[in-house]
Amino acid sequence: MIFFSQWNVNAYKVMMFLHDKLKNLLRRSFMEGTIFSLVPPIITIALIILTKRLLTSLGIGILLGALLYNQWNVFDSVTNVINIGVEVLLGDGKILIFVILIGIFSSLLYLSGGINAFSVWGVKVAKTRAQSQVAALLLGLFTWFDDAFSCLFRGTVMRSVTDKYNVSHSKLSYLIHSTSAPIALLIPVSALSAFIISIIDGVLDSTHITEYQALEAFLIAIPANFYTITTIVLVFIVAIFGINVGQMTRDEKRATEKGILFDTKHGKIPGAEESTLPTRTNGTMMDILLPVATLIVVTIIAAVTIGTGEGSSSAIEVLKNTDIITSLLYGGATANLLILIRLVISKTSTNHISTTIISGVKTTLPSVTILFLALVTAQVISSLGVGQYLASLIQGNMSIAFLPVIFFVFAAFISYSIGSTLGTAGIMIPIGAEIVAAIDVTFLIAIIGAVLAGTVFGEHSSPLSDTTILASIGSSVHPIDHMMTQLPYAILSSISSIIGFLVVGFSKSILLGLLIALLVVVVGAFFLKNRQGKTESVPKAD
Repeated sequence: MIFFSQWNVNAYKVMMFLHDKLKNLLRRSFMEGTIFSLVPPIITIALIILTKRLLTSLGIGILLGALLYNQWNVFDSVTNVINIGVEVLLGDGKILIFVILIGIFSSLLYLSGGINAFSVWGVKVAKTRAQSQVAALLLGLFTWFDDAFSCLFRGTVMRSVTDKYNVSHSKLSYLIHSTSAPIALLIPVSALSAFIISIIDGVLDSTHITEYQALEAFLIAIPANFYTITTIVLVFIVAIFGINVGQMTRDEKRATEKGILFDTKHGKIPGAEESTLPTRTNGTMMDILLPVATLIVVTIIAAVTIGTGEGSSSAIEVLKNTDIITSLLYGGATANLLILIRLVISKTSTNHISTTIISGVKTTLPSVTILFLALVTAQVISSLGVGQYLASLIQGNMSIAFLPVIFFVFAAFISYSIGSTLGTAGIMIPIGAEIVAAIDVTFLIAIIGAVLAGTVFGEHSSPLSDTTILASIGSSVHPIDHMMTQLPYAILSSISSIIGFLVVGFSKSILLGLLIALLVVVVGAFFLKNRQGKTESVPKAD
């Protein structure tokens, strides 16, 4: 009896072992890193576009991805989603807290009278509709150190100025989003650039490419980042000449003719409650300048302190080793504390202060929920190996002249699917380096530029991107409206980039490719302007 009992136990263990192995084999064979891994992101994005229900679509995408990953085992899928949710809260919870802090910051600025004072000053300086939009763009030159901060901060500050000229919140979010990551990637000492440089550094070491140093390769690759450069050129043309396409035309026309700056049909709009809050009538420019300066200065000091704590010496190493989100938390908390102290000193009603803080939290909760679900969705999709599958397609099907454009397209699709610039760059740059190391090292710079261009295009077009959501929060517009109004401009820049990368592939001249890309985007912009004038009566820039 003991023998048979022991035999049964051993047989059961063997069966369970084989079951687990078979399950893992099936998972790897039929799901991870295969064409099936594309199903969740495609369905999620299709649902978002078709239904306009962001939360529902993200939820369905999460459940579908988890079910596919866990071979349709409901219990394992639910457990998997819970675990990923906890990981997101632990790993990315700080950005969620920072979003809430910015919501409180915005509401307190309104209560202090600083927003009204800035609005009065801004209208005096920016005397036309076009100038108010250009001012929002130029402010991006001072928030280059972090693209997420740039999206939230500029929207919060500039909204009061552009609102005076009835600029739609869709247009403001486009202006801000198009000059956040693009500007950050043109400056080597931004947080985003520091991460990219660290990726390049590791890749050069692993592939034994000695022709370049990491920083040198990044700097030389800046002119090859066609999408970033053409996007910045295009957004200035759009702001100055008032070029509106598709849904942007409708949103801008509604704003100028009816004074309706955003659409509420897709759900609650972050920041929409601010106009109902109490505000001090004697606010001054100091009520906004001091808190804003505190936010920026404390963030920079915290970033440098954290970065140098790792034993770093150069600016690049400091940015590479720092924790920008933690630094932003320090800056946001300190700035809010400063406003509270000034409000108490000015004998502002405690009831008004508490009501304002609660309102600030409430207005960000829908966006925080969307951001949380987007981060969970990105994790689920990433676990299915979307990036690895698309990368494998590149390695098996390519001609050297088409390398730059192929890497641009695949980087864009991966970034669009997972909503992450860094995640995509981390996948694609190593693959590109491995290929050019074996074929032609002279293509390395073009490949780095193409990957970075593709990642930003994908992020600008993706509803899963954190900066898409953050730009929406800052500008007080629903993410669906922001995504749909920005997409036509992003597509124009991407088309010009594709043509430019084809030129690079056949001529090996990055400068020639850049000039062609710029020519295409400028001609395309004025073609749209001319077509706009013939088809509809749309708002003028001034």
